[in-house]
Amino acid sequence: MNFNSSVAIAMATYNGSRYIARQLDSLFSQTTSDWVLLIRDDGSTDETVVIVRKYQEAHPGKIVVVEDGRKNLGPRDNFGRLIESAEADYLMFCDQDDVWLPDKIERTLTKMQKLEQKFGCDIPLLVHTDMTVADEDLRPIAASFWEYQKMDPRRGEHFQRIFIGNVANGCTVMINRKLREMSLPIPQGAIMHDWWLALIAAALGKIDYITEQTVLYRVHSRNVVGASPWSLNYLFQKLIQVHDRRPLLECLIETGKQAEAFLSRFGSLLTATNREKAHAYAVLVEQGPIKKRYLVIRHGFLRSGFIRNISLLLRM
Repeated sequence: MNFNSSVAIAMATYNGSRYIARQLDSLFSQTTSDWVLLIRDDGSTDETVVIVRKYQEAHPGKIVVVEDGRKNLGPRDNFGRLIESAEADYLMFCDQDDVWLPDKIERTLTKMQKLEQKFGCDIPLLVHTDMTVADEDLRPIAASFWEYQKMDPRRGEHFQRIFIGNVANGCTVMINRKLREMSLPIPQGAIMHDWWLALIAAALGKIDYITEQTVLYRVHSRNVVGASPWSLNYLFQKLIQVHDRRPLLECLIETGKQAEAFLSRFGSLLTATNREKAHAYAVLVEQGPIKKRYLVIRHGFLRSGFIRNISLLLRM
């Protein structure tokens, strides 16, 4: 098995037989071959594992199937097992239903190595990129995911903003060895692996990004995260829902648990200012409406975009 590659790619699979072959083909069409693919299946009942085994036989030493006898762990823990299994200097994350553009690995690795030249290898580093939004037949819907969702990657670098939202989509992310080591084990309080990684990098290292698109992000019936365009109709629907505080309450509960887990793990390493911010967010859901709004504004627990933040403050 080829564990000597500088880049490991983690692919968590589950009932992905419809799209996975196209994704695997895109990996084997990359401009660099200095990578190894780690795949862990979470108990698929379709042909996913059969397809993976065929590619493994066709490409000796390039695909390592991680098996631990467990299934139905869910995406966070499935990726968590893969992070634990990785041995390379750099780790990327791959969704089973997307398609990587040919220079994704090369372009991202170049950016990461520039970061290491500037800041060193002993701090956690994360690089992420934009994506092209496509339908299930890979016909482009929007050239830029960030523009489609009115997201600003520059604001996503700020530690306090990541508590309430993560701009670094996992399928575009590369991390260095230091960040991988610091992230483990992924705690139960973490919402997703990429969100947890972004928090660590923002607080204790560096986040950088590539403005170009490196992934065809396939939107289909089983993958609707981030699929809604940021249109006037979308804004109208959001504004008329400001009276419904339940979704925000659920969000604050879950992200508050993540902040608490982060503070428990890394509190002693944080600056006094960031430790205060982490604690304030961890207990945000317990505060009254006025105190919530005060803490959001004081500490900058803001989302990307004016309308999003108006909606946030109105529903507090």
